[in-house]
Amino acid sequence: MAKTTIGYMGIPGSNSEDAAGNFASRMGWDDVELVPLVDSKGVIGALDSGGCMFGVVATANINAGPVGETAEALEGRDDIETVDELWLPIHHCVFTVPGCTGIRTVASHVQALLQTKGNLASLFPDAERLEVEDTAIAARYLSEGRLSPDTAVICRRNAGEMFGLELLHENIEDRSDNMTQFHLLRRR
Repeated sequence: MAKTTIGYMGIPGSNSEDAAGNFASRMGWDDVELVPLVDSKGVIGALDSGGCMFGVVATANINAGPVGETAEALEGRDDIETVDELWLPIHHCVFTVPGCTGIRTVASHVQALLQTKGNLASLFPDAERLEVEDTAIAARYLSEGRLSPDTAVICRRNAGEMFGLELLHENIEDRSDNMTQFHLLRRR
């Protein structure tokens, strides 16, 4: 039997990677390859090209609403169907480079920034907000020096730890019941 390929938004350490693993378990697939594709457009492109059999995209959050990039990627596409959907609890952490003494910028995916907006206003009222492609990508960028060392990133705990960053705050989502809906997609 062929390996099941599942493309997902983000990179390792992202919420979508977690959702893809959950879908694989729910579907009973043992031989699975999870393929990081950064964004919804990349996921749909991989379904179109045959690069992946299935795709995982975030569609909505209970606090921040619809995921615009997914709606845009699926606009006018009646050849893509939803195989399964799930709501995944989402928890956000603030990470910095070790020894950071001041934060001037907070970087993350737009959805994470929206889901933590109130807490960020209290924690970092004067910090600029910077949108990047994915929460885990923000952590990678900071660890690689592609973001200024006075930047904090919002990501999952595993992503910040994976990239050797220092945990500053945990569970900063504005709602303790924060959840995002993910869809498992395939071409009809």
